[in-house]
Amino acid sequence: MQFSKTKPREVFVRFFVTFWIFAAWLSGGAVAAHAQEIITNAGPTEISAVQNIVARLENAARNRDVGALNFFGANLPVDSAPIETQTRISHLATSQRGALVRFSFAVSVKRNPPVTLNRGTQDVWLSRIATGGFALTDRRFISAPDAVEALTQAAETELRDARLDGKNAVLDLVASRIGGRWIALRRQRWDGEIVSSGLEARSPQPREFLKGQMPTAPPEGALTGHFLLQKGENGWFGVGSSFEPSRRIALGADNNAASLRARLEGEGFLRPETHRDFGYALSAVGLYNEAADALEKAELLREGLVGSQKLREANQNRVRDPQELVARQIQTEASVGLGPEHPTYLISALLREQRTQPSVIGALRLALEYSRVAEEELAQAKVREATEIKNRSGVRPQDSAWVQLLFDHLRERARLARTKPSNVLRSELFTVRVWPGDRGAIDLLAALEESQHTVYADFGIPMGNTEVLLWRSQDEFARYTTQFTEQGGSEFVAALTLTKLVSTRNGPLVLGEEINAYANNDVAALFSTLAHEYGHVAVRQISRGRLVPIWFNEGIATSVEGGYDGYIARVRRAANNGTLLSMREMQAWNVDGERAFLAYSQANSMMDFIVAKWGKKAVLDILRQIGRDVSPDEAFYNVLNISQAELFNRWVREGIK
Repeated sequence: MQFSKTKPREVFVRFFVTFWIFAAWLSGGAVAAHAQEIITNAGPTEISAVQNIVARLENAARNRDVGALNFFGANLPVDSAPIETQTRISHLATSQRGALVRFSFAVSVKRNPPVTLNRGTQDVWLSRIATGGFALTDRRFISAPDAVEALTQAAETELRDARLDGKNAVLDLVASRIGGRWIALRRQRWDGEIVSSGLEARSPQPREFLKGQMPTAPPEGALTGHFLLQKGENGWFGVGSSFEPSRRIALGADNNAASLRARLEGEGFLRPETHRDFGYALSAVGLYNEAADALEKAELLREGLVGSQKLREANQNRVRDPQELVARQIQTEASVGLGPEHPTYLISALLREQRTQPSVIGALRLALEYSRVAEEELAQAKVREATEIKNRSGVRPQDSAWVQLLFDHLRERARLARTKPSNVLRSELFTVRVWPGDRGAIDLLAALEESQHTVYADFGIPMGNTEVLLWRSQDEFARYTTQFTEQGGSEFVAALTLTKLVSTRNGPLVLGEEINAYANNDVAALFSTLAHEYGHVAVRQISRGRLVPIWFNEGIATSVEGGYDGYIARVRRAANNGTLLSMREMQAWNVDGERAFLAYSQANSMMDFIVAKWGKKAVLDILRQIGRDVSPDEAFYNVLNISQAELFNRWVREGIK
C-alpha cells in the first residue's frame, strides 16, 4: 500500500500590501462625510478633514484605481463589474504631528452573489500640513487577519483536497490565544473519522463552529486551541475542540496585554502612553509584530516617547513573532522529512522487491508493515501469501529461525488487533486507534499534533509512523499494557510506550512500537504525557534501538514535553540543600517517590545545559553515534569532548539556574 502524503500544513502569515500615495486625486473637492460615532480628541474641522480623505479613497477604489484598491489590500477585478466599498472610522487620535486613524473596510465586486475582495481593519498615520489639515503618508498598520476567517478559509482550501481523494477526513485547525486575541497558526488533516457522519445535520459549519468554540476556552491565560472538523456529505462540520494552556507565557503578562488591548478599544487609543505600554506588554508575551506596530504608533503620536533604539529593537524582534516562527517551523519540518523506516518508503520498496523476487520473508515483512499501520486485512493477505510460498518452495535453512519469529509475531499481532480500539485515524506520522465515537480522540489528536512539531522543529528528528492507542479508562489501559509490563498497573502511569525489539546481525530490529494512553479529564497532562512518550520514540528511532543512558533519554523526553513540571525550582532547591542526585545515581536510575521527581528534573536541567552550551545538534550527534554502536561514554566524549561524569560536574558549576 502506498501512503498518500498529506498536503503540507499551511501557516497564516502577516499580510502586507503595497502602499500608494494618492496625491493627485486627493487634491480635489470635499466629499460629504457620513455621520458616525468616533472615539476621538479631534475637533469638528479635523474630523471632517479625515473623513474627506477616507471618502476619497473609497471613491477612487470604486472608480477602479489600482493604487486605491491596493490601499485596501484588494486587486483589480478581471471583469468590469461595479466595485463597492464600505468604510467606518472608529478611532481618531490627533497630536501636533498628525493623526492616527483606525477604520474598518470592506471592498467587494457587485455580482450575484457579491464577491468580497478584502475586508479588515487598519490604522493609518496622516501628517499635518501647513494649512492645518492632513496628508496621507506611507505609515500604515494592517490589523492581523481575523482568526475565525483565516481558519475558515483554510478549511475551505483543505476541503477541495479532501474531496479529491474520496476518504473520510478529520481536520485540526490550530490557533493560539495570546494577549487578548486569537492567532491562526496551522492545520493538519487526518484520514478517518471521529463521530458518526449521521451527526452532520445537527453540527455547525466551520465558521459558526469556530465562533461558538473559541468562547468556551478557559477564560484566562495564553493557550493553544485545536478545533476539530470532520468531512461530511456537505463539507466540514464541527466535532469538538481542545485547549492547552501555555507554559511559556506568565498569566500576569498575558492578562496585562489583554487588559491594555481592551483599553485601546476605548479612549486609550487617544493616549500615546497607552500605545507604548501596549507595545511593551505585547513584547512580554511574544507578539512581536503587533508590539513593534504599537510602539511605532506611540512614537508617531509623541516623538521621543519610545526612542529610536527601542523601535529598532522592536523591529528586529519581528522575526520571533509566533506566526513567523510557525512559518519557519513548517519549512524546517519539510526539510527534515520522513525517517527511512517510514511505511511510505518501506512498503513501496518491499512491494517492488516482492514483485520481482517473491519470498517468504518479503511477504512477512510486508505483513508486518501493514499491521503496524492498522491495515489488518492486507497484513493477513500477506501472511497467507507467505504461507503459500513456504508450502510451494520451502524456506532456506538460514532463514528458518527468522521466518518462524515473524510468523509467531504476526499471529500475536493479529490476536492483539482484535482487542485494540477498532476505529483508525491516520496522518503521515501516526496511526491512531480509538473506540468508535470516543470524543477523547479530540484531545488525543490535538496532543499528537503538538508533539510532532516539537520533535521535528526543535530537534530535527526525521520520524517514521507511530502507532497510538487510546483507552477509555485506566482499567482498560492496565488490562492491555500489563500483558507486557507491570508498569501498566501503576496508578501513577498515564501513558506507556511499548517497544518490541529483536537482535539481528545488523543490530536491534523493531517488530512493534506503540504509545498507549487513557482518556481522563486532565487535558494538559495528556498533552505533556504524550509529548514525553513521543520523545522516547524519537530517541529510539535516531539511536536505532540501541541502549541510551536512561537519564539522557528522559532528559530529551522531558524537553519534548515542554519541561518537567517545576523542574528548575526543584533542582535549585536541591543544589542549595546539597541533596542533588549524583551522576552515578542518575546513570543507575534506581529512583522512586521524591527522588524520581528530582531525577527527572535534573535530567531536564542537564539537557537544557547541553543545548545551551553545544546546541541541539550535539544531542542528535550523541544519539546517532550510539546508533552506530559507539558506547555512550565514547559518544559523549566524541561530541562534547568531556565524559558523562565531567558533564555532570560542569552542569553543577555552571548550568543550574
